[in-house]
Amino acid sequence: MKILEEFWYGNIQPNERDIVPNSRFAKLLNLIAKNEESLAPMLSEDAKAVFEKLRNCQDELSSVSERDSFVLGFRLGARFMLEVMEDMDVPFIDG
Repeated sequence: MKILEEFWYGNIQPNERDIVPNSRFAKLLNLIAKNEESLAPMLSEDAKAVFEKLRNCQDELSSVSERDSFVLGFRLGARFMLEVMEDMDVPFIDG
């Protein structure tokens, strides 16, 4: 099946990825979890609620940033392909 068909049928999920063990991403994720575990007992209930709101905002910001980066990267890749195809002898593209 071609990539556009795979995408159409939902077989491609650009926002999903496996976490590679011992990668920088995995190490940072583990460090965040350890620091949160250390911090939690030090916080009052009110502080925990504020901290949870902070985490939710950071998660949402990260999601928006990842989406925007994906869109910008996709557009940049498409522009590269358009420029490459301008120099090709392709009957359906005026160049």
